[in-house]
Amino acid sequence: MIVVVGSRHDPVAAALVEAWEGAALCSAEDLTRPGWAWSSTAPASSRWVVDGAVVEDRLVTGVFVRRSRVYADELSSTHPDDRAYLAAESHAFLVFVLATTRATVVSQAADGTLGDEGLGPERWMPAATGLGMQVAPLRLASRRVAARRLTTSVVEVVADQAFGDVPARSAARAVALVEALGLRWAAVVFDGRHRVVAVTGARSPGAEATAALARLLTAPSPLRS
Repeated sequence: MIVVVGSRHDPVAAALVEAWEGAALCSAEDLTRPGWAWSSTAPASSRWVVDGAVVEDRLVTGVFVRRSRVYADELSSTHPDDRAYLAAESHAFLVFVLATTRATVVSQAADGTLGDEGLGPERWMPAATGLGMQVAPLRLASRRVAARRLTTSVVEVVADQAFGDVPARSAARAVALVEALGLRWAAVVFDGRHRVVAVTGARSPGAEATAALARLLTAPSPLRS
């Protein structure tokens, strides 16, 4: 089983659940429902709540994370005065689950963050330069300036595979950069001079990447051996 951790209002999460056989959505509401049981010392007894149903962790082969945090507004069944606290607690619990599940996790938590919250330039720029990649200058301004028009190309990386219309050298370096960041999925954006502009895990996967992710998330995890 593949678990997509996301929002019911996210069309990308819904499309991935539809595309992947046996996939189901774990929403913010599921994080607050009864049925969860999680132990870092007895993983065989750990249980998820996915789409309202209790699922044993041993049956989950892969997890795809499509959210950056749990938002208070998502918890509409909770009293408004308690939503912020419950959202924070749910976020912390989700980070713990993703760090200790035996399933393969794509877009893992980093320093308590999820998704692109922990994938800013301060993280990927040093990794890119350490690999000898050119990085497009990052310009900060105190006043509003007209956006520059950039010609960009995107490489989608799934594990050791790259998908995108770029030179083989750029594709190989994109794979190395995503691996250096400890990720199994991300999109690396290059400008017209083949300099790295951004790294993101929030992009909607293309058809080839979606198929590759399905294979990755249904393969046996080494943590189960």
